[in-house]
Amino acid sequence: MARSDFDDLPKKRPPLFWWFLANILAITFAITSWIVCLNLFRDPTNPTSYKLMMKVGRLEAPKAFSLRDTPVPQKDSDPKELEAQFQSFSSSDLEALNKELRRAYLTNFEKPKFLTYVTGEYRVIGVEKLTEEDFLSPGIVVKAQALIRPDAVADPLPYPVFIECLFPSQDATTESFQVGNTLMLEKQRNCAAILNVGETVFEDRETVFVTVVPLAAVEHTTESGATFKISPPAMANPEATLPAFP
Repeated sequence: MARSDFDDLPKKRPPLFWWFLANILAITFAITSWIVCLNLFRDPTNPTSYKLMMKVGRLEAPKAFSLRDTPVPQKDSDPKELEAQFQSFSSSDLEALNKELRRAYLTNFEKPKFLTYVTGEYRVIGVEKLTEEDFLSPGIVVKAQALIRPDAVADPLPYPVFIECLFPSQDATTESFQVGNTLMLEKQRNCAAILNVGETVFEDRETVFVTVVPLAAVEHTTESGATFKISPPAMANPEATLPAFP
C-alpha cells in the first residue's frame, strides 16, 4: 500500500483529546447548572422560582407583623405626596419599581427597598372579594379615592389620587365596608405598604393609582362598625396582576 493511501485513512484521536473534551463538557454543564440554580433562587417574583423557594424552605410565608416589628419605611406619603412622587414616572420606571416592591413583600422586607407607607383619608368607591387568582387571598380589596382637608376644620374634599387596599383576612367580607365609608390609613396603626404603582383615568386625565397592603396583623374596624382580623396567607400568588380591582 502506497504512503498516500495511508494518508487517506481516518486518523484516531489521541486519548488526551477525549479527556480534554470530557472536561470541557463537564465544566460547561456545571456553569450552566449554577447559573440556572442561581436565577431560580434569586427572583421570587418569578412564579416558578417562588413556588420552588417556598417548597425547599428558602422563603418564609408572608409574615404577620406586629405593630412593634413592622419594617421601617423610607418615607410616609399622603395623597399629595403620592402624586408628586409618582406622576412623572415612565412606564419602564414603574415596571422596575413594581418588581422591587413585590420582591420586598415576598421576602418579608429583608431589604425594604423603596418601602413607603401610605397615609391619609380615602372615600370607599368599591369593594370586591379576593380570590385565588389575586396576589393575596382570601380577603377583600377596597378601592378608594383620596380626600384632603384645606385646613384643620374644613370638610374633606375629593382629590385625584386613587388607591386599592388589599385586606388579607379569613373573616373579612364585602359587607365589611360600605361605599361612601371613609378609610383611614395611619402609619402607627396600619403600616399600609405600597405593592404596586399604576395609573387610572379620572376626568379625562391620567392620575396615580396605588395598590397597598397593611403589614400589621391587627383587628381592623371599619367606619360602619364591622371588625375583622388582618392575616396574611400561607402563600402569595406572584402570577397575579396588579391592580387587583377590575
